Amino acid sequence: MVVKKQKSPKTSPQTMEELLAQTSYTLKGVKKGDVVEGKITRVSPREITIDIGGKTEGVVIDRELETYRDMLQSLKAGDTVVAQVIVAENDRGQSVLSLRRSIFEKRWKTLSDKKESGEMVEVILKEPVRGGILVDYGGLRGYIPQSQLDQSLVKQMDKITNRRIQTKIVEVDRETNRLVFSQRAVTDGENLIKQKEILSALTVGDDVQATITGVVPFGAFAKIKVTKDGVEHEVEGLIHISEIAWEKVEDVNQYLKTDDAIKVKVIGIDVATGKLTLSLKQLLPDPWEHVLDMFEKDSAVKGKVSRVSPYGIFVTLSPGVEGLIHISKVTPGEEPKNGQEIQCIIEDIKPDQRKISLSMALTEKPIGYR
Repeated sequence: MVVKKQKSPKTSPQTMEELLAQTSYTLKGVKKGDVVEGKITRVSPREITIDIGGKTEGVVIDRELETYRDMLQSLKAGDTVVAQVIVAENDRGQSVLSLRRSIFEKRWKTLSDKKESGEMVEVILKEPVRGGILVDYGGLRGYIPQSQLDQSLVKQMDKITNRRIQTKIVEVDRETNRLVFSQRAVTDGENLIKQKEILSALTVGDDVQATITGVVPFGAFAKIKVTKDGVEHEVEGLIHISEIAWEKVEDVNQYLKTDDAIKVKVIGIDVATGKLTLSLKQLLPDPWEHVLDMFEKDSAVKGKVSRVSPYGIFVTLSPGVEGLIHISKVTPGEEPKNGQEIQCIIEDIKPDQRKISLSMALTEKPIGYR
């Protein structure tokens, strides 16, 4: 009789290594500093556990949960995240992980999106530095240049630490770690909305009292008081350099100073942009209205060269009234200089076109003259 040899029963795995060998499952070994991808298995107020393919789950440290609670609590089981290994294995055999890198990546992306949409963001003021203020946005360090701060805040620089303000994003550059905000973009926007509403109470042609608030090379800014719905408001407008006087204005400071109280005329209201345009000269007599009473054709006049151009010499005959000597009537090499007083002959006057044609008056007798 032939006795068949019985197969020995398959033995069960006795160790973790044998179990892994049978299942062909490979555990990931990690070390401090590794960046790993895993799936969240549990989110609680005290911890977040993540399956990173190790023999035990990874855990996010308590300190990070406290610092970034608002971002971390939005995560849920099943979410895939990228984490960095802080401790390869703690006393419970778990890898201690940080989601800080993942959080910051999301914050940079959020800021980039908010910049494109023009959405406001809240930042925490940290400390004044040269030329501006350092701020914090969810752990990211940013900067507000002084030119982008509201003036009321500039006056309180010693009381700004940990104050929260609304801003708009000016620049986001993840590669250079550059993050720039603007407070003025918010306050100016709010002031513009308010100014648009107030401007509806004004009418082009109104004469109003104004106070000069600033002088710039191209004109002067002035604030006026406007009453709307029984409430008095202040709005600011621009007196362009061309609207200061009838004569050509070279230096605004010779005509206006900050805090000057003057009367102006409203000559432009743009409700769409909130811009208000004012004029000083339009409340003054227009010298061209009586130019024929002051000057006659073919008469000799004295004037001062106001500017020299490629096509002629401009001569100021009286405040606000200029004449032109065409370049063809000037002897080459004998062109008068800017600021020089000269004698001229009026050849033609066209008040409706605000033009006076001049020629140089003879200063010597022509050759052969008896």
